[in-house]
Amino acid sequence: MLDYKILANPNEFTQGETPELFIYNSNTDSNRYICKKNNKVMSKTNYLFHAFLIAIFLLVFSCQKNETNEVLFQKEEPVKEDATKAWLHKVEHYKKDKNYLSVFHNYYNDKIKEKKYLEAAEVLDFACVYLADSYDFNDQFMTKVKEFDTRYRHKVPELKTTFVDAYLANYYFDKYNLKKACEYFKKITTLEPDDYNSCYNIARAYYDLSYIYYVMGKQNLSLLANQKSFEYFSKIDNPKGLAFVYSNYANIYTAIGDKKRAIQNADKAIQAYKKIDNTYNVYIGLINKISIYEYLKDKRERPLIDSVYQAFISSNDESKILKIKIFDFKAENLIYANKLPEAKKILTDLKPVVEEIDSDDLTQEYKLTSALYEIKKNPNYSNFADIKKTLPTLISNQQYEKVNMLYGVLQNNAIQNKDYKSALAYEVDKRIIVDSIGNITTRIKTVELEKKYQTEKKAHELKIKEQTITNKNTTIALLGTTLIGILFISFAFNLTQKQKKLRLEKQNAQLYTKQLLEKIEEERKRIASDLHDSVSHELLSLKNFLEGKADVANQKIDAIINDIRSISRNLHPIMFDKIGLKESINQMVERAESVNNFMVTAEIDYDSVLSSSDELQIYRIVQEALSNIIKYADAIAAKISITENENSIIIEIKDNGKGFNVEETLNSKSSFGLHNIIERSRAIGGQANITSNTNGTIITIDIKKAQ
Repeated sequence: MLDYKILANPNEFTQGETPELFIYNSNTDSNRYICKKNNKVMSKTNYLFHAFLIAIFLLVFSCQKNETNEVLFQKEEPVKEDATKAWLHKVEHYKKDKNYLSVFHNYYNDKIKEKKYLEAAEVLDFACVYLADSYDFNDQFMTKVKEFDTRYRHKVPELKTTFVDAYLANYYFDKYNLKKACEYFKKITTLEPDDYNSCYNIARAYYDLSYIYYVMGKQNLSLLANQKSFEYFSKIDNPKGLAFVYSNYANIYTAIGDKKRAIQNADKAIQAYKKIDNTYNVYIGLINKISIYEYLKDKRERPLIDSVYQAFISSNDESKILKIKIFDFKAENLIYANKLPEAKKILTDLKPVVEEIDSDDLTQEYKLTSALYEIKKNPNYSNFADIKKTLPTLISNQQYEKVNMLYGVLQNNAIQNKDYKSALAYEVDKRIIVDSIGNITTRIKTVELEKKYQTEKKAHELKIKEQTITNKNTTIALLGTTLIGILFISFAFNLTQKQKKLRLEKQNAQLYTKQLLEKIEEERKRIASDLHDSVSHELLSLKNFLEGKADVANQKIDAIINDIRSISRNLHPIMFDKIGLKESINQMVERAESVNNFMVTAEIDYDSVLSSSDELQIYRIVQEALSNIIKYADAIAAKISITENENSIIIEIKDNGKGFNVEETLNSKSSFGLHNIIERSRAIGGQANITSNTNGTIITIDIKKAQ
């Protein structure tokens, strides 16, 4: 895991700086997701698709930044609390006093008996935050939470009870039920805040939701939720909340392969925590950074683990959660350094702490590190019953990061025992689980294991038939195969990356153009409506007022009205939304014939399969082409045809005019109309082709249907 659940007291917030946002750079060399253990990397398909969505969300977000950064809710002056409630409000009492829950239950039960449900909810809120932060989901307290949810929650304002959903969401997250956790966090995000604390709770729910989407591999949804988290944190005075957001940006950028910005945002989170003197979260930020280094295979990883471990030991920090996470990394470090006695000592010291916390999530990570130790100590180690038992539950709950970690342990053991057939089977299972068949990294890994397995099989058969084959020859053959494979993989990977980059650039340009045209069309529609509904009606009223009094005035008014209607039609076809594309083009043809000494025919075989906005772009293309013919072609006839087949829609506009040099015209400064046709075609996923000679001009647009 790159980040860990960080639940905080909702009264600890001050305003922080706006996070620096970046458009994703497609020149990255990886499309994998970090996992907790080394050599256990989660692959995902279509990371360029995620990056494309990220670019759009960040672009829109940056345009709205001035609005969303406004502080709407100020931190309220603390209300004086009675002595017991004030004592329960202090987190240090929960951490250090074993009687905390006993005091809580007595106070809570008294308030329920007195029917003071709001006061009961407030102390239940404190306890929910502190227990979830410590992975404490004991049955007695859970019963209390569920009882409040069913019997008393409706008696308290909705915004004052979101802590119930947050606690249950964290419980299901710890139990690997991500779908259920999402449901509870989403429930909170449907609300709108009315004060400082409710705004924080909604912002925090979006942050947690973003993290769950990240774990599930849904980076586009993760980014959108993180952006919403930033918007709500910006409405309150709060650097700590924004540090949470930086932390999630680090996760997302790592998942899509943007290594530089992943580290930048991890550092931003750490610095933000340092400014507010939040030692616990500084350590969490450092743990996050270690995981990023682990993914990058950066040489700074191991020194950072050692320095964080030494700092934690020297600090005498009593946080058991931090101890588990930091000691787990240290043990793993020692295992890979082959310092097994030291690793064993740390794992032994850690075991009672893990058992005391009793978190499914932390227990699973401890078991994984212990399994790595046993594998390193004994290559024939095969006691993986717990791991295999856990897999079905993780898979059904979409805990893909954990699934990859477990398969990674099984796969590493198979490779160490030269059981390449099993190793290949585990790799195939990983590919199916994470839906990464199209990912080049996963394909490379599979091919590599396939080659090793086939080589091993052939070597065994040859050994039976020809006992003269030596280990030296086998080694040379394997090295040669590996070298060829590396060269081939390198070439294929570079080629694929270039193709993906070009495809992404084309998608970005197309989307930008389409959005721009839609905005222009909206403005045209507004102006046309104003002309038609306001100015035109006023002139008609004036004409009726003057009727019979001034024939000349009536004629001029009629001319003005006709001009306004013509302008209105050109800005936006008023009846387009009602009569559709086909009838709108037919009306355009009739007007062109009636106004100009010119014959136009239209043949339209189209069943309205495109969106209204795309149909409007087709209308504009035909309108532009027809206008060009009338102005420049010296033609006496033109034909418009729209045909539809299974895969595409074909638009053709041709005339019998004098023609022109297409290349010269497109390169000149007077070709706005043609470029308008080309860009509108691209915006709706089409391709325009223009051919012209002395016998006339043909414009063809091929629009592929969505599959």
